[in-house]
Amino acid sequence: MARDPSPLRRAVPAAAVLVWLAASCASPSGPGAVGRLVSRTGCKSADAAGLGAAAARGSDLECVDYDYDGRGVLKLRHVNAGFNCCPGEISATIDITNGRVLIKEKESASLCCCDCLYDLGYEFAALAPGLYRIAVVGPYQPEEDPPLEFLADLTRAASGSFCVERTRYPWGY
Repeated sequence: MARDPSPLRRAVPAAAVLVWLAASCASPSGPGAVGRLVSRTGCKSADAAGLGAAAARGSDLECVDYDYDGRGVLKLRHVNAGFNCCPGEISATIDITNGRVLIKEKESASLCCCDCLYDLGYEFAALAPGLYRIAVVGPYQPEEDPPLEFLADLTRAASGSFCVERTRYPWGY
């Protein structure tokens, strides 16, 4: 009877299954959680009528409003996101892993000599109930200011807001 010369050949499929199981269980979001940028306002003007909801909070605040339905759908609104006045396409990369939702926003151009504030809307699907650290990183967030990052308890239907004060242009102007 010939012996299999490669015991490693038998171990590789078993190891692959174990890695796949560990990865799918590591995050409360599950393997199917996805998020996407669904809306954005135009550049807000400095007058109260143009700022809308941001005027009530002040243009010196950058905020995230969230609403979770308890069944997997999270809606997030990034209020007073700083971008160039002529940003081209605004987009975001979204990473959902290990109880963390990381949103990195970017612009395709910076064609004008000015910056302004925008509101961006996001929707997430198949986001399992749990405790999440939500972080939003924009291209002009001042390094010396606090990060736009907070814990959200999404173990059931929930909504809330988190804001940080911004001390540099375009915030507060």
